[in-house]
Amino acid sequence: MRKVAINILSAAKIYAPKKIENLDEKRIVPKMMVRRRLTRNAKIMLYLADKCGFENGKIVYGSAFGELQPTAEITTSILNKLPISPTSFQNSVYNTAPSYFSLLKKDTDEIITVSSGMKTSKDALKTAALQALVSKEKVLCVVTECIDIPKIEEVKECTEFLESGAAVVIEIAKDSNGSVPINSVTNKGIIPSVKDLMDVVTMFENGSKKILINL
Repeated sequence: MRKVAINILSAAKIYAPKKIENLDEKRIVPKMMVRRRLTRNAKIMLYLADKCGFENGKIVYGSAFGELQPTAEITTSILNKLPISPTSFQNSVYNTAPSYFSLLKKDTDEIITVSSGMKTSKDALKTAALQALVSKEKVLCVVTECIDIPKIEEVKECTEFLESGAAVVIEIAKDSNGSVPINSVTNKGIIPSVKDLMDVVTMFENGSKKILINL
């Protein structure tokens, strides 16, 4: 198993028990009609990218559950024999959040979407490290989860926070001197699919800026 050291250039995280407030949407997305079309995942990703100072470049985006709210709206419409909202249909795919980012920022670089259950953020970070290794460029790695849908409380067992996200901008380090492996340092209530990346953000905030990744 190969190990690589990555430099964390910037990082951000956010989470809330139900709905994250103060995502600075009006500043980040000034056009109201565009802002109204954004999914919760897209709003959180735009906020995190802004906090990381990332405007364009390669992106690895991860989500275990994807666009759960638009998907729930579609299935509810089908169940009730109602017309399906074109916006919900458009927003129901896994790459919705990074696609909105690329459109708003005019970013024409590569986007990779990762979804691998509760290992999503770990696999997204590995993928981002590989991208940085091959391209020799900076890469934004971001994972978000938004699972605040009707009746979610009846099945929710894996998290105390219905909305969460974490993001890092990385590059390959010149050597592994001073690098440290990922440690579990984040709130245990965070959904596991986000937790590994959230741990990296917390480590960065605590002064660890060079992380060792198992590819």
